[in-house]
Amino acid sequence: MPDTLIRNAESDEVRALPKLLLEWTSGFIEAPGTENVLSSKRFDQSGCFVAYENGDLVGCVAVTNLPKKNWHVLRYLTTKHANSRPDVVGSLLDRALEFVENRRPEYVRATTPSIQPYVDLYKRSGFKPLRRDFRITWDLPKVQESTSTDLAVNEVTDRDANEMSKVYLDSLHPYWDWRTDEEGGEEAVTITFLDGRKKGERWLYGHNGTRTVALFGLTPNYYSPGEGRFRGAFVVPDHRGKGYGAMMMNAGIAWARKLGQRKMTVYTFSYLDSLTPGALLYVKSGGKIEAEYLQLQRAL
Repeated sequence: MPDTLIRNAESDEVRALPKLLLEWTSGFIEAPGTENVLSSKRFDQSGCFVAYENGDLVGCVAVTNLPKKNWHVLRYLTTKHANSRPDVVGSLLDRALEFVENRRPEYVRATTPSIQPYVDLYKRSGFKPLRRDFRITWDLPKVQESTSTDLAVNEVTDRDANEMSKVYLDSLHPYWDWRTDEEGGEEAVTITFLDGRKKGERWLYGHNGTRTVALFGLTPNYYSPGEGRFRGAFVVPDHRGKGYGAMMMNAGIAWARKLGQRKMTVYTFSYLDSLTPGALLYVKSGGKIEAEYLQLQRAL
């Protein structure tokens, strides 16, 4: 039998995880987003555990914090060749659950690629599927271009950023209310929008002659030169169903091309049994579902 050791991760091991997770999941867990999480305030190294088998690093799991006090997310439950190491995966999950339970949590959620054995192990530990997540990508040179729009489209500037942060917050209702709650409330989400612009996010807004009705966000060159992170297209609730989402996608894709982007990628959620309007919009606009994930919640 292999000699297995589960222990807290050390700093050099944490730095190695983005590349290892990319490899172990065949690209389901991408490196830039992982690096951002592991270097953020949400990451607590004392809640990150690694597995060694015969002296080789073969797995990990991390308990990360949400802005809301005593709310936690389990993520990165992964091992190399997971189907041949179910006991190692189970031991990692047990260690993470022991850690989070000692903190007397008020809310515990997990996120995982929709890959076995991870999903079944979470279910056996009392987690129930909550939502699906998708990674959707656009090969921009191949997307059919459409310039027709009834919106005046402009880029958000420093002068109008505060106003647009309110439009953004309004446009999240009701589909993203769960995320607003997890992020600590509406004020926290507004601050995140404004801080994102300082870190390289760029936004377009669409005005229908009466008011701003839609937004489109992009971080150019986020993954590598020419590969941007799409922040999403959003329409305010009382102007949905009028085609503004499609118009913003058309304008945004053309804009992304002008910015030298060949590819853009978004992570978005959907329901367990159907696509959300946002996910459907992205697929209709030429996006391809590249990977699927599962959010699960544990009753306390």
